[in-house]
Amino acid sequence: MTTARPVALLDLDGTLMDSASGIVASVRAAYAAVGLPAPDEATMRSFAGPPIAWSFTTHGVPVDLVDAAITGYGEHFGREGVWDTRVFDGIPEALVTLREAGVLLVVATAKPLRWAEPICAETGLTPLLDHVVGAPDDESETKGEIIGRALTWVRGTVGDTGYRAVMLGDREHDVHGAAEHGLPCLGALWGYGGAEELLAAGAVEVLASPADVPAAVLARVTGRGPRTLG
Repeated sequence: MTTARPVALLDLDGTLMDSASGIVASVRAAYAAVGLPAPDEATMRSFAGPPIAWSFTTHGVPVDLVDAAITGYGEHFGREGVWDTRVFDGIPEALVTLREAGVLLVVATAKPLRWAEPICAETGLTPLLDHVVGAPDDESETKGEIIGRALTWVRGTVGDTGYRAVMLGDREHDVHGAAEHGLPCLGALWGYGGAEELLAAGAVEVLASPADVPAAVLARVTGRGPRTLG
């Protein structure tokens, strides 16, 4: 009897790493580039995670200025903001535990791949991961589309064994994107979304700390323990 491969899809910003300060600085630069006042600090922090075009249009940038705002953001972020980040305490240990348990670890992030891969390498995450899937350079994809490409890679990797997967993320976009593919999503409360946002979106469980990740993921992808697939 073939056993399905356990898989964890992982958001990056706000889930594996705290990148808020670099993102906020780049968002501020983007608004300045298009001649608009920047939102308050809390709003700019909310840019961490969702597709950047959605964030700009949601927070006051007219449609005809969105491309220029994205360009301004990208210029600042690629030069400075991308490196202003750190891995959350406890995340490396959680990833090691999951890999030792045989879980395939795949990042699915709305951060463009041209930034996601270098920052994973710089912060030491790359050796702990199996693959990184990021947004295209034009950042035109939704989180659901990014998760879809991650699952395509998973299917090509596990072959005929099949897989049993769960998403881990800190924003509603992670929950909705996972749901598009019939996957449950665990909410990361150490990120930028909060319990109310995550539960309203349909997260099957919210986790208080990275230390809670291994048990919650394993219960979902192995079918063992008190939690079952939602």
